Order: sequence, then structure tokens, then C-alpha cells
Amino acid sequence: MAVQVWIGEKPDHPNERRAIVTLANGLERMESLYLLLSNFNVGGRTIDLVVIKPDGIFIIELKHCDGKIFGDVNGPWYVESAGGSRKRLNPGRKNPYNQVISYYYSLTNFLNEHRAEFLSQHKATTMSFRSCRRLVVIAPRIEAGSELDLDWKVQVKGLDELPAFLVTERSPEIRMTEDEMLAIPAMLGCSRWNDVNQLLVGVAPQWTPEPDVPPVPAAEPPAPAPPSAPAPASTPYWQRVSHAVTRFSGVVALVVSLVALMLMGVLLTRPTIPAPPTANPLAVSPSGPAAGGVFPVAPQAAVQSCIWSGYQAVGKRRSADGQAWQSVGVSGLPSDIPPEVVVTLETVDTCTNRIELRWSVRNNTQQSISFPLTNANITILDPMGNAYLVADQLSEPPLLRIRPNSTAQGVVIADRPVSQNALSLLVRLKDQPFGEASWLVALDGNE
Repeated sequence: MAVQVWIGEKPDHPNERRAIVTLANGLERMESLYLLLSNFNVGGRTIDLVVIKPDGIFIIELKHCDGKIFGDVNGPWYVESAGGSRKRLNPGRKNPYNQVISYYYSLTNFLNEHRAEFLSQHKATTMSFRSCRRLVVIAPRIEAGSELDLDWKVQVKGLDELPAFLVTERSPEIRMTEDEMLAIPAMLGCSRWNDVNQLLVGVAPQWTPEPDVPPVPAAEPPAPAPPSAPAPASTPYWQRVSHAVTRFSGVVALVVSLVALMLMGVLLTRPTIPAPPTANPLAVSPSGPAAGGVFPVAPQAAVQSCIWSGYQAVGKRRSADGQAWQSVGVSGLPSDIPPEVVVTLETVDTCTNRIELRWSVRNNTQQSISFPLTNANITILDPMGNAYLVADQLSEPPLLRIRPNSTAQGVVIADRPVSQNALSLLVRLKDQPFGEASWLVALDGNE
């Protein structure tokens, strides 16, 4: 089957269950495999829905709204009923925009850290999950008159338009086989939702006769009709059908030809309209080096094209036994699990014949930590496999030390120009200060 539904736990709300079944219904006829992962936990957060296909991953916050919806990036969201009364969405919690941003960090950090466990060796060294898409989905639809003022990081769709969006959109850098896809829900502790999967098998079956159905009892014979003039001999039924099909086909062919001529005329005479510029969907992290909060980011158009300014932050804290580091989201709300260390890639400058990366590190622990800005700790790759070695002698400083409850900044230099064919850079942290982490940097507005 083209769709499989996986869950951490069965969704509590009937509206959420109905939305998942509706979406699975809309994708069930597709040839490619689609995995729907619902209500599972990663990085201390329970994610509403994730859709995985061979060339894309979509992280979704589902909301059922029975009226117009109003909201923006930072403030609360409201639903307005037909009578004009408003109620707050998610009272006491983050708004849907910030919810899906926090889901994004938790899931992508997990996938990037564990990619060697389910991807081939080549893919594990070149592919990053930072290009996962982020959506807020309103069920059953976005009502006319709604006002949502968001930036390019998160898209808003109605559930009614979501299947077409998922089929046509993709995540840059992501290419997976079905076996690689199926490894993800298993790693996340999800199980097949058999009730829904069995239901999908029987959705909209092709019509076939059912000989086991008992015949319908015959109705009483009608009263005989009064005699009438004999009708002329009729044409056999198969001939009438043949003639009708021939006439209909001729009419259809004529209409199609006329429409084609009209479209050709329109295409030849219409003026050329330049395509509007598109926002870069890859610079996805909070704007600012602080260890908390999801803050607005200046539009990429306002930044010089050879300078990426995404402020991608990765936060981690030690496990309960102190033996490992675990990824946690970077958010400023008290309900979040606070990170002990946050490493932020602030900017990447490729304007000259070298690559300059500016970092900041926030240490929320009671001990000093170190961040070596060296080739032994940091690697830079492009999608073609070109490596850009860090010039240790040019790093400022070569070893960044961060005191307890403080923040420090540093600069890393790769002393060679970026390839003209490179669409992005994958920056990977090997070890210090908290184990492996990855950042994906889009170059010059490419996807």
C-alpha cells in the first residue's frame, strides 16, 4: 500500500484521528510510499504528525479550528466563531508556529545524530535532515477571512489542500529508499496503527459483482398498458451505442481542438512575467545566539547574498546517568526542557576566497567547557563531496573556552573559496563540546 500510519500512542482527540484518516485517504492512491507518524515523542516533545516520503519530510502541527483564525509569529493565536466571538488557541502554551519550530529541532537533531544507523555510509556523510519542511495544518480548512502573518520558516495549509502539497513539494538534500524510510518509525519507537491501515486497504475499492448478495425480491408486475400504435422497428441496442459513442467522440475531438488553439494563442500573445523571488527555506534556526527563545529573523533578501545569517542553534543536556548528551529544543518557555549547552552557527561568509563561520556558545552549566575551532573538531562539506578544511592557525581563538553561565564567540576559517556549483554546505561538529551535531547552510538563495 502507498500509505502506512505509525503511532507512538493513539491520538486522544477525535478531531486528530479524523484528520489523520482523511490525510491517509488522500494519499492512499499514490505510487510512492508515504509514512504518517503520529503522536510520538522525541527530544522531550510529543509531535502531532510527521509525513515521510522518499524525497521529503514534513513536520506538522495539527489544529482543528471551527472559524476564522488569526495569528503571527510571536503572539497568541485566536479563533473567531461565526458570531464574532474570539477564543485563544493553545491557552497557556506556545502558539502553533513556535510549537512546530520546537518539533523541528527535536526531530532533525535526532535524525542527524542517528543517520549512520539507517543510511548508507555515503548518505550518512553527505545528507542532512535540516531541510525538513515545517507546517501548521488547519482542519478541516482555512476559513475565508483568516489572517496569519508568518515568515518563510513555517507554512500554513488547510487539511483539504495538504495532500496536493505533500505530493508536489520536497525537502532539498533528502533522498531515501523505502527501507531507509521504514527504519525511522522503528527508531522513534512507533508501531503500526493497524486499525487505520486495515481501513485504508478497503477505502474506495474498485467495483466488482458480489454474487453472495441475496437477490432483491421482484416487485408486483405493473398493469398492462393500453394498446398503442405499433412502433417502427428499432435499431439493435449495440448499434445505437456505437453510433452514440461515435457522435460523442467527434464532438469531444472538436471541442478539444478548439480549446488547444485558444490556449496556443494565449501562450503566444501573453507578456513575459518575471518569477517573484522566493525565500530561502533552509536557514531555519532562531535569530540570535542566546540559549532560549524562538525569535524573528530578518528576511534573507536584506542580507548580502554571499552571507548566510541563519543563527541555527543546537541545544543539548546530559542524560540522567551523565554518560551521554541528549538533544533538546531551544526555547525560552519555562515548560521546555532547558539545554545545558547551546551552540549556534550565526553566520557563514563566502564573499571572499575563503569561508568564514561565526559561532557563539552558551554554557548554562556550573563548569567551564571548551569548543575547539579546529579541523579535528569541525568539518565542512558540499553536496558534491568537496571538503573545506579548517585552517587552525586562522581560527579566533583556536580553543574557545566558555565559563559557567556565560556566552562566548569565535570565528572559524576555511582558507579556500566555495565551489561555484555548491548549493549548500554541511557543517558538522565531531565531538566537543557535546558530541556530534550538524548545520545545513543554503548558498545564494538556493533551495
